[in-house]
Amino acid sequence: MRKEIKIAIFSIITVAMAIWGYKFLKGFNILSKNLVVYANYQRVDGLRVSTPILINGLQVGLVSDIFQSGDNPNVITAELHLDQGTKVPKSTIATIVSDGPMGGTHIDLVFKGVCSNGDCVKDGDFLEGFTKGLLASMVTPDEVRLYVDQLNAGLKDMLDTLSDRLKNSEEINQSVQDVRITLANLHRSTDRLDRVMENSAGSIERSIKNIESITTNLKESNQQIKNILANAEDVSKDLKDADVQQLVGETKVTMQKLQSTLANSDKAIADLSTLLQSLKSGDGAIPMLLNNKEFASNLETTIKNMDYLLRDLRLHPERYRRILSKSKWSTSSSRWRTTRRLRTRIEIGNWKLGIELP
Repeated sequence: MRKEIKIAIFSIITVAMAIWGYKFLKGFNILSKNLVVYANYQRVDGLRVSTPILINGLQVGLVSDIFQSGDNPNVITAELHLDQGTKVPKSTIATIVSDGPMGGTHIDLVFKGVCSNGDCVKDGDFLEGFTKGLLASMVTPDEVRLYVDQLNAGLKDMLDTLSDRLKNSEEINQSVQDVRITLANLHRSTDRLDRVMENSAGSIERSIKNIESITTNLKESNQQIKNILANAEDVSKDLKDADVQQLVGETKVTMQKLQSTLANSDKAIADLSTLLQSLKSGDGAIPMLLNNKEFASNLETTIKNMDYLLRDLRLHPERYRRILSKSKWSTSSSRWRTTRRLRTRIEIGNWKLGIELP
């Protein structure tokens, strides 16, 4: 035999063994004939190729392929390979069951009774598919019913015991009474609070309006406030940049001048007070004029008489020629001047005044 033929045969055998080993590792024995059936599902969550197929916990096959149904893309078809000799009725339901919260699924073939040759599934038949949720996969309805019955019985015993304890316990009864009193007080308090709120609704509404008005004014005055702050910042900056020592020195000098001015003012006020005191209590003509009404009246009368005398002297000078002094003539630098004087004596009360009239 030629060497090339030997190499080809060896290569074919190697490839065949590799394929058989791969299939065998995935659970498929290509050397044995399997029963191939199909099942349609709306959802196949967690279903994978090589997922085991069980009957009451016994593995009887594997899932060989999963694909979309050609008639309806929303329906998923699973190809199931069952071991040769497995007998299941055509009414069998292929149920996808979750193995637990950690993941993993398997297919349970659920059926009742046995099948004869005519009622058993054959190659190419379709089984009804169904998918259980996680909770339904973990417990059956019978188990749930049993657990609920046991829980009801335990709760009933516990409630009966608690009811007996509540009836026979004075502390619990007192606590219940205290709770009732507290609830009654709370009810009265809420009623009072409702009345207070109802009576104060107008005041609260006005307060809210006032607050709204204040916030509105603040919002409208925002720019003014910004300007004030900016001016204050400028003033503080100017104060910072100014020569503080020079400003303090000028302030001291100004304060000294102000103190000197205040001292002079105090002295002037004291002198004025002294003058006013002397005018009030002195003996001169001015104090008498201020304090003696009779003297003031006589002086007023005298002034009026003098006015009458001067008016008469101006209108009728010939009446007073006898008391006129002699005329004195003098000539100097082509000018002449005549001087006349009228001497008279006026008496005001006990006072005598001498007056010269030109």
